[in-house]
Amino acid sequence: MTASGFFSQWLEIVAALALAPLLTGWVNQWRAWLQNKSAPSLWQPYRVLHKLFNKESVLADNASPLFRAAPYVVFGCMLLACAIIPSLSTDLPLAPAADAIALVGLFALARVFISLAAMDIGTAFGSMGARREMLIGFLAEPALLMVVFSASLIAKSTSLTTIVETLAHRELVIYPGLAFSGVAFTMVSLAENARVPVDNPTTHLELTMIHETLILEYSGHHLTLIEWTVSLKLFAYSCIGLTLFFP
Repeated sequence: MTASGFFSQWLEIVAALALAPLLTGWVNQWRAWLQNKSAPSLWQPYRVLHKLFNKESVLADNASPLFRAAPYVVFGCMLLACAIIPSLSTDLPLAPAADAIALVGLFALARVFISLAAMDIGTAFGSMGARREMLIGFLAEPALLMVVFSASLIAKSTSLTTIVETLAHRELVIYPGLAFSGVAFTMVSLAENARVPVDNPTTHLELTMIHETLILEYSGHHLTLIEWTVSLKLFAYSCIGLTLFFP
């Protein structure tokens, strides 16, 4: 592996860590503008992360080691997912691991850990949110696989780097299957990132919220990692969209 490959890999990781909150701030701004509301600052997610990081983490008395480890696991899964998506370069040391099934597996692993952590304390909200989260995963993850497989049929490989290199160097051709996959990917992205109409990240109504119920018991630096993970997941899905449909 060349030195430029290692540099590209580190650049992808640093870009994901630095730009993911910025993407969240940009999305929040547009949501406020579309609702004819005053938009928050573009840098608001960074301020929130800084504030939460400097607060003390409060844990329930019956919290298990799984509850403490879950924020680190989900954060690592999302960071690794951003690292294996060839968004800046295809010459990456992690390119052999950049497989469609491995990528969806990382999303599934993060979902399982955050759902188990939500049920660990034994609250009604946590168990309800975990069931809803697993139901969404049961529907969204196979759809995401089918989206990637539609592109892999063109490249004849499930490797993300091979898919990008194949699509980027082919002549401009309109693939109807890929167009329909883009529509499906948009719906999957809305569901996986807790967006309307599937979920609303700003609500606290117990009948409608899903993501918020999973993290009600977290605080301090644990909540910092989870909020950062949410931004990384949105960043990862944005990179997947660019990788598959605008390589």
